[in-house]
Amino acid sequence: MSKPDNRVLPFVALISTILVWGVTPAFVRSFSLAAGGADALLIRMWSVALCCVLLLPFLGGFKVARQDLPRLLFISLGMFGYFAGTIFGFARVPASVGGIVFATQPLLIALVAAVFGVERITLPTMVGLAVSFVGTFYLFSADVSGGIDRNQLIAGGLMIFASGFFWALYVIFSAPLLRAYGAFKITALSCILSALPSVFFFSSSTMATLGGLDTAAWAGLAFLTLIATLLSVSMWNFASAHLLPTTVGASLYLIPVLAVAAGAILLGETITTTTLIAGAVILLGVALAQVWPEKFMVKSKNSL
Repeated sequence: MSKPDNRVLPFVALISTILVWGVTPAFVRSFSLAAGGADALLIRMWSVALCCVLLLPFLGGFKVARQDLPRLLFISLGMFGYFAGTIFGFARVPASVGGIVFATQPLLIALVAAVFGVERITLPTMVGLAVSFVGTFYLFSADVSGGIDRNQLIAGGLMIFASGFFWALYVIFSAPLLRAYGAFKITALSCILSALPSVFFFSSSTMATLGGLDTAAWAGLAFLTLIATLLSVSMWNFASAHLLPTTVGASLYLIPVLAVAAGAILLGETITTTTLIAGAVILLGVALAQVWPEKFMVKSKNSL
């Protein structure tokens, strides 16, 4: 009997994560509008943190080596930046538009990996960045807003783009911790620590917002907490621990396709020609960055 390919489970986890994250923009958009950006951030992050506190004693515990604490704190800030950027961003832009901006994440992961010496930046990556920038510029150059103020649209797009940078930091720097402690433990600890900065967004309206959530908002919060965060980030981290960052990052190009469909089906968003053309150009840039990268890439011997 042949030995099973030890990459099967990581790939299954990766595909499952992408399917979940493909519909997540619609849920983030809906919950952000229902609760407001600041309250949505606080409520979502502390819901996740509470679940992690309850589960960790049974799934790895809280203890990590002292020398690993600085790295854990750093990736937790990356996690916070990702949550803040997506929640405030999707409060301003349609799920379909924000999902397309997400398509730049694979390139950001490759770029951050190159900056910190994990991988050398490749010619396909540079070309892909240029093409995707053109697509992103076109996305915000025409009417894709559905009546949303253009300044809000651009601000939201920049926030979602910034969230991709923070997520790239998380992906690159979490790898050694994932290998040492396992996917769920690092996911849970980073989610708990990342919730701490969100206390600065607490206001007198937060409890009123929480008490005023309707059934749909509670269902959305449950999905975002249990499936889109705890389950999917654990699966993502499991995949990240066993696959190359560029391999994992390449899968993210599926998210905008799913996000556009989810926005139309779940939120009734209009899919404009501009959205489709810009999405195609951005995905072309991502695809170019993945074409025969081994011909251009030299792996660094450095390890973060």
